[in-house]
Amino acid sequence: MNFIKELGTLAIGSRLKNLSELMMKDMARIYKDQDVDFEPRWFTFFQLIVRKKEISVTEIARELSQTHPAVVQVVNVLEKKKLIITRKDKSDQRKSLVRLSKKGKKLAEDMAPLWDAVRKVSDEIMKESDSGLLDSIAKIETVLEQKSTYQRIQEKLHKDVSKNIEFVPYQGKYRQEFRQLNEDWLNSYLEISDHDREILADPTNKIIKKNGEIFLLLHNEEVIGTYTLRKINHNDCELSKFTVKKEFRGRKLGKIMLEHAINRAKVLEYNSIILFTHHKLKEASLLYKKRGFAIISGHNDISDETGRCSVLLQLNINL
Repeated sequence: MNFIKELGTLAIGSRLKNLSELMMKDMARIYKDQDVDFEPRWFTFFQLIVRKKEISVTEIARELSQTHPAVVQVVNVLEKKKLIITRKDKSDQRKSLVRLSKKGKKLAEDMAPLWDAVRKVSDEIMKESDSGLLDSIAKIETVLEQKSTYQRIQEKLHKDVSKNIEFVPYQGKYRQEFRQLNEDWLNSYLEISDHDREILADPTNKIIKKNGEIFLLLHNEEVIGTYTLRKINHNDCELSKFTVKKEFRGRKLGKIMLEHAINRAKVLEYNSIILFTHHKLKEASLLYKKRGFAIISGHNDISDETGRCSVLLQLNINL
């Protein structure tokens, strides 16, 4: 049995791609036999221009569910082949309008019998296979418009992981995991400062024995995330060393960890949480800001000891 067929729905994208490539390959042979300088991938673009008479590049992208750069690429090729003409919209110079050239109109007329034969053959294939493929594709497209494959997979991963996670306070046996998680994160996005090395080398004395806490996020007993809370003064604490293991990112675990840290700060009766972030950390900064953290110019009792020119954020709680 063909392995892709054996994979079933897991390989549905590959099967549709293979089917498309098979049909495109046959169409390329037909064009070659007819001595026509035309490629199957241009067909939907060309037909849309034929029917609309004149249309903007933006409208083509919307009608064909293509990216703007992808449309521009095909438009440039068709213009180079002298099959279309482009011009700027007089009312909006940013907008490019596309229409058929004389050569393009002649090609559309000459190709009409061939494309009619293609339509009839396609109808025959659908009838012989009794597949209802077009209706099925339309239904799948509607379903994916409501929620994409990406969103569905992310939700599934999040649901599956979140079933088996727990937060545990730091213990000496987790020292290596705590250090490795933070070093991996720092090496990926920033750099490891001397201050970082001091904390990671001795978290018990540098954090816990200085009125701080360290929590680890475990998934099936594997350490996959961590954060620290350190007392700044009676009212404020610092959130730091906040990271999720690389292979578990993108599953909303950062959001879960942040809520755990905020709740823990409330239990400890702090009035605000302070943290340092960096302009390079766009996703992390967005997470903090969505939760209500705001940029502040400075704090009397804390400074950035890493030398990274960080951005200071604050979230008010227990007020």
